[in-house]
Amino acid sequence: MKMNYAEWVCPECKTKNRETCNMWMYGSPIRECKACRSEYLDRRWREVAIDGFDPRSKNAKFYAKGAAFLLSMAIICGVLLQTSFVHGNNSTKLTLACILCSLFGVVSGFIALRIKLGFAAKDNDKFMAESKARLGDPKYVEKLRKSGYKI
Repeated sequence: MKMNYAEWVCPECKTKNRETCNMWMYGSPIRECKACRSEYLDRRWREVAIDGFDPRSKNAKFYAKGAAFLLSMAIICGVLLQTSFVHGNNSTKLTLACILCSLFGVVSGFIALRIKLGFAAKDNDKFMAESKARLGDPKYVEKLRKSGYKI
């Protein structure tokens, strides 16, 4: 699922590059500058067949706990907000806290649900297949070895 953007500066020509990525940055750690076409290693990217999956990508409990906490905070903020309205006060900070807790709680719950229903596992299988396909290329494996990867 492409949700994020990765930004970096090319070490050769100092051009700022930007591209979409998945939330765990799974993919080839050998990046190519769009301006000068030079290749370099970016350790933020994970070659799944070598580095493995990020533990959070399979842990639904982590996100479910976060969602429960944030939604309970949103309820508490909502009650405090209602109480302040009754007394004639309007708190912008409390309103913002309520909205943000609700929003992040729902997003965290959505991620937990994706993991629990198996959609994240399907994505992980796809990333593993792509990684194994890349590692099937001897030239790519040699580039990784020269960059310090132990394969």
